[in-house]
Amino acid sequence: MKPLLKRRYEIIGVLGRGGMGSVYKVLDHGQRGRLLAVKELRSGRLSAGKAREALAQFQTEARILTLLTHPNLPKVYDYFSLRDAHFIVMEYIKGETLEHILAPRGGKAVDERIALTWALQICRAVHFLSVQKPRPIVFRDLKPSNIMITRDGRVKLIDFGIARFFKEDKDEDTFVYGTPGYAAPEQYGGGQTDVRSDIFSLGATLHYCTTGRNPSENPLDFPDPRQLNPRLSRETAMIIRKALEPDMNKRYQTAFEMKQAIQKVLLDLTAPVKGMTKIIHAKPGKLIKLPWGKKTSWVSVPVMALGCSGATGTLTSDERWIKPKPKVFGPDAAWLLFRVESGMLKMGREYRPHITVKTHDGVLRPQLSFKKKWPWILIEALILAVVIAIVTMMR
Repeated sequence: MKPLLKRRYEIIGVLGRGGMGSVYKVLDHGQRGRLLAVKELRSGRLSAGKAREALAQFQTEARILTLLTHPNLPKVYDYFSLRDAHFIVMEYIKGETLEHILAPRGGKAVDERIALTWALQICRAVHFLSVQKPRPIVFRDLKPSNIMITRDGRVKLIDFGIARFFKEDKDEDTFVYGTPGYAAPEQYGGGQTDVRSDIFSLGATLHYCTTGRNPSENPLDFPDPRQLNPRLSRETAMIIRKALEPDMNKRYQTAFEMKQAIQKVLLDLTAPVKGMTKIIHAKPGKLIKLPWGKKTSWVSVPVMALGCSGATGTLTSDERWIKPKPKVFGPDAAWLLFRVESGMLKMGREYRPHITVKTHDGVLRPQLSFKKKWPWILIEALILAVVIAIVTMMR
């Protein structure tokens, strides 16, 4: 039998190697052979000062991730040291980094809608980190190599080695951290990093995705994205330019604010469903009015109205007259479609179906209101015919 790390973790493959360690695929014999990833740091070749710094960063990553649970962050299960090697045991993520997706494209831009769905999920993770108590967490090295895309389109932020807890009483960071091309101007020693620094890095990443231009080749130089990609919408270009403002106070001030802007653009970019005509597009908080003369209606509901933007989940209902199509949705969904058997509903009555949305964030039960219209045209025509008949009889 192969030797086990901590008498528990069996190494079955290598996922990656770096100057100071490796990432392994392992089987957890303590959990019936569950597949996990183990990140290793070896500090034996470093000077004493560098070894202490590398270990401190590694411990920071473990400490941060063991405290956090979010669908766009890897789950950490264990942390331990063996001689001069240190290990973090975490969730095994099937997929590839955004860097590995972008590099082979040779400067070709990613589809705008796909890029925005990735950015939407990153905003969710960055916002989650920024509202941690007692102190917010700043990622500080957001870039394509630290963004994992799973096979179902879910985004995971990885490598928290230089993330830190934000301290409001500090004017600037002690060390210069970040990657040239993605690091915000204040990360070059001119100020203190906060969530707006992560927003700048996300803007640089989104600029790369939508233009194909690698920012690491010309740090802090970002041409208008529409000059590089004329097919890009003006709204997306505006989001990128605002995120990349050199002045922190002119950027989005929160990741939630940027997320809302992206959601709005995604809704506008959503293409009509093929093979279906006269789809009823619902609006958040508004009564959904169904036509009186149709036995079946198709209704599309914006994902943000259901409270599950950028998530993967399932959609179900106990009502016989309403069925989600499809029942499973991914993080790229902007609208969810419902087939409504309006022939089963009575005219003029308001219906509130029991709908359940299940995601990694939990269970949601959104409230949608439906009402089948009265056939006012026929009623008015009937009333007019009766009036004419009465008038005719009276002559």
